[in-house]
Amino acid sequence: MNAPVDSIEVKRHSVVTSLHRGLESACGTTAIGPLVLAVSGGGDSTALLLATCRLRERSGVDIEPQVVHVHHHLRAEADDDAAHVRSLCDQLDIPCHVLDVHPRQGGAEARALRYEALLDVAHRSSAKWIATAHHAEDQLETIIAALGRGAGPGGLAGIAPCRELGDGTMLVRPLLMETRANLQSLCETAGVSWRSDPTNVDPTTLRGRLRRDILPVLEELWPGAARRVAGNADIVRAASMALDAGVDAIFGSAAEWPRADLRDLQRGLRLAGLRRGLLRAGLVSDEIDGDTLAAAAEAVVDGAEHARVFMFTGGVSVGIDANRVWIDEEYEDG
Repeated sequence: MNAPVDSIEVKRHSVVTSLHRGLESACGTTAIGPLVLAVSGGGDSTALLLATCRLRERSGVDIEPQVVHVHHHLRAEADDDAAHVRSLCDQLDIPCHVLDVHPRQGGAEARALRYEALLDVAHRSSAKWIATAHHAEDQLETIIAALGRGAGPGGLAGIAPCRELGDGTMLVRPLLMETRANLQSLCETAGVSWRSDPTNVDPTTLRGRLRRDILPVLEELWPGAARRVAGNADIVRAASMALDAGVDAIFGSAAEWPRADLRDLQRGLRLAGLRRGLLRAGLVSDEIDGDTLAAAAEAVVDGAEHARVFMFTGGVSVGIDANRVWIDEEYEDG
């Protein structure tokens, strides 16, 4: 080991301070009590575990960490991952729960089962908070993917530092401002190894391709880009919430509006309101053609009074006539 896990070097590592700030910001307090840590055994979640152990020794901090490792049974190495996490928790004297789930494949199904397992332990231990080790590069990947999908401002805000997971239990990501390299630096300082999951860098997956081909180029062009994008995400989230409030006030939950009410709106509000109407009609962001949406928003104010229809995927359309603007989910030509 390079240094004992309770050494001064580990206690003073910048990740511990980042975790302190991140938890205080996301939870509003560091008097947290029971805290469930999602630990896969990778470098990121291992750093989360190490930093939490050191943070609980600071004055004014009340944290009772316990680890959940979710065994997905998707890789031959998964048994070794679980054993590694158990061993590390034994060394740190932290309670460890290894829970088995059996998704047919990774992705959304595995994620849903993983969160169910985390919630189960949280409920049984009366923990209000569940922490994961999402970091700045995760945030950057999420925002790049949102850009590619044509997501609105909410998508461009990326991963939320805190959201409700279920039954009042909150999911927090207190390390979003930390880089992967610095998280691994904490592990190296403590002399603690971590497990590697090859699926995380599989170039046949979206995130694997981004990690191999895109993020290194961005970091070369703009060193420190991931941290700056992560810091900007909170500003985008605030702007998105303000825009949502404006859209709520004008468009509400209706699918039809008086055209006169929309004519004097700023172009961005018209675009956001029509886009939300299309989403409520069942489209996803990838299916909303930007040129067609822009043409519909301009038609609202162009002065023409004849009826027009702007078609999107699956028969969903925006209709405009002299007096009305509406969303139609089952438009049929002729």
